[in-house]
Amino acid sequence: MLYLFIILAFIFCIGAVIGSFLNVVILRAFSGESIVLPPSKCPKCNNKLKWWHNIPILSYILLGGKCYFCKEKISIQYPIVEFITGIIFILVFLKFGLSVEVLFGFIIASLLVVISVTDIKERVVFDMHTYALIGTGLLYSIYRTVMQIVNVNESSTTFQISTEWILHNPLTTAIAGVILGVVLMEIAARIGYILAGSRAFGEGDTYIAAGLGAVFGWRGILIILGMSIFIQLIFTLPLFIKKLFCNKQWNTLIPLVLFFCYAAGYYVLQKTSLFNNEFIMLATIAGLLIVGIWACISILKNLKNPENLTYLPFGPALAIAGLILLLI
Repeated sequence: MLYLFIILAFIFCIGAVIGSFLNVVILRAFSGESIVLPPSKCPKCNNKLKWWHNIPILSYILLGGKCYFCKEKISIQYPIVEFITGIIFILVFLKFGLSVEVLFGFIIASLLVVISVTDIKERVVFDMHTYALIGTGLLYSIYRTVMQIVNVNESSTTFQISTEWILHNPLTTAIAGVILGVVLMEIAARIGYILAGSRAFGEGDTYIAAGLGAVFGWRGILIILGMSIFIQLIFTLPLFIKKLFCNKQWNTLIPLVLFFCYAAGYYVLQKTSLFNNEFIMLATIAGLLIVGIWACISILKNLKNPENLTYLPFGPALAIAGLILLLI
């Protein structure tokens, strides 16, 4: 147990160091500077940082969250990204162990962290980050395809190329995942023009989906898109309801709240003997459907007014879904 704890602590430290580097990648993507030169500096006073100013997490604590030179506050982004990356690296290591796969896992997770933070910070997804994700995914699929062939040959069975293998090998499914990710995201984005007069998602989200398709294949991207919609709803819905309440938009708020109350009541009642009666069960389902349609119509009418839109970047939801699938 102590041996495992030491290994995990070491992996966390590596992840935190990588997280510190990811902060540089994130910030210099906005400034356009090289990630190598110039050396780390305070973004406020431009003083070159000393080595002990760059210890992940610990330096932030020792410096009291302030620059050693100008005493300006250091963004909380630094220790958060370092800590989260450290935790993610532990989880990836526990999933894959000491293997080539764990290296791909570290790279993929790091790229998803970078993409998420830039999207949250400035609602920007940089092409170079998504291209790196697509390239890593395709490289990973090539590695898996090669290993598949090697494993067959090592099992004393002669490898033969068949139509089924061509259609289902990791590289083919990765390419199909890229295409499917792009097609589905672009269809969804253009539906936004019909519902709200603008794209539902930015072009960057399409590239993220393409990258995740390259990593997980066409089946994986379908799962990720479904999960990401649910994750996005968890974060967006409370803000949307709060905005409706603050703006006193009762025409939308009332049917929405009524639908959730009705759905909760339906969930509770279906476990009781009331639903043994088919008439009661069908009437309840019909009522739920009517209230649901009423709520949907009210929301769509509300979305046609740009001032009523509640926007949260979709990239982080895609990234979280991708990380979940990577780990399970």
